[in-house]
Amino acid sequence: MARAALYIRTDPEGELPGRDRQKDVGTAYATNHGHEIVAEYQDLDASGRLLYHKPGLKAAINNIREEEDWEVLIVAGPRYVSDDESALHELVHKFTLYGNRLEGPFHDWENLVTRMKAYRRDMSRG
Repeated sequence: MARAALYIRTDPEGELPGRDRQKDVGTAYATNHGHEIVAEYQDLDASGRLLYHKPGLKAAINNIREEEDWEVLIVAGPRYVSDDESALHELVHKFTLYGNRLEGPFHDWENLVTRMKAYRRDMSRG
């Protein structure tokens, strides 16, 4: 059983599902995949761009670097982390460095890693 954390972000525009819906989806995903939820991070009414303007997500990142309480961050979908592709790739890169994963019902970790690596290659080529 993998130890997991749940991340929930709602947005001021109301385009993302509400907190309770995201929690239900994340909890069901954890149960179906044999994960034990040991932590929860929330950024309610947070804009979708920068990673470090979200205190809940910043705490999750600090946890993987310092505490290592869990190995999987469950998020309903990649857009719930950030609307910005480069910010999402930055988070995926951080998780690969620390041996953590970003999982959820509407995205695949391996696909996120592949997309992040392609993005980094493209950026290095200029």
